[in-house]
Formats: sequence, C-alpha cells, structure tokens
Amino acid sequence: MKTYNKEELEQKVIEKLKTINDLELPINIYDLGLIYNIDIRNSSDNIEVNINMTVINSRCNSTKSFTDLIIQEVQSIEEVHICNVKFVFSPKWELTMISEDGLQLLRNSKS
Repeated sequence: MKTYNKEELEQKVIEKLKTINDLELPINIYDLGLIYNIDIRNSSDNIEVNINMTVINSRCNSTKSFTDLIIQEVQSIEEVHICNVKFVFSPKWELTMISEDGLQLLRNSKS
C-alpha cells in the first residue's frame, strides 16, 4: 500500500473546501461550520474521502450543487481517488458553528 500523511491530506481537503462559498453568505462552507466530519480511508491503494456536512436551511435545494462542487474540488487532489458527500441534519446548524475566520469574513463583507 502507498503511504500518505493523513493530517497533510486532511489539510489539503480543508483548503479545497475553503474555496467553495455558501450560496447565501459570503463565507466558505468550511469556516461557516457546515462540514461536520472528514473521514479519510485507504483501501487497496485507493484513498477515499467521506465528508458529512449540513446546510444552513434544511429546505435548501442546493445539496446537489454543493455535492458536485465538493466532489470536483476534493478529487482534484492528486492522492484522492473517491470523494463521497453525505448531508446530515443533526446536530442542527447554528451560528455558533461559524469559525473565527468565518466571522471575520462576515464582518468584512458588511463594510
């Protein structure tokens, strides 16, 4: 099996997720707190990234566009072969889930 550094690969995934902005707020989906879990697995030399995420509004119709964008960005990482995205709605997203960077982006967008 090929070896890879899980922490470095997770950081690459996070950097890709930070390039995808929410449709309603000028903040990327990672700093907005929509990403609940990033699980990286290596089976038979295929690196698979599984992402659990949520949306701000459960009635949001953007899950398909988010899924396609995330898969495209994450699979553009050389080491990644497969990316799966699962939408979960528990726990419910709250404003407190926005990172400090995300809050700063939000503050800067209003000025």
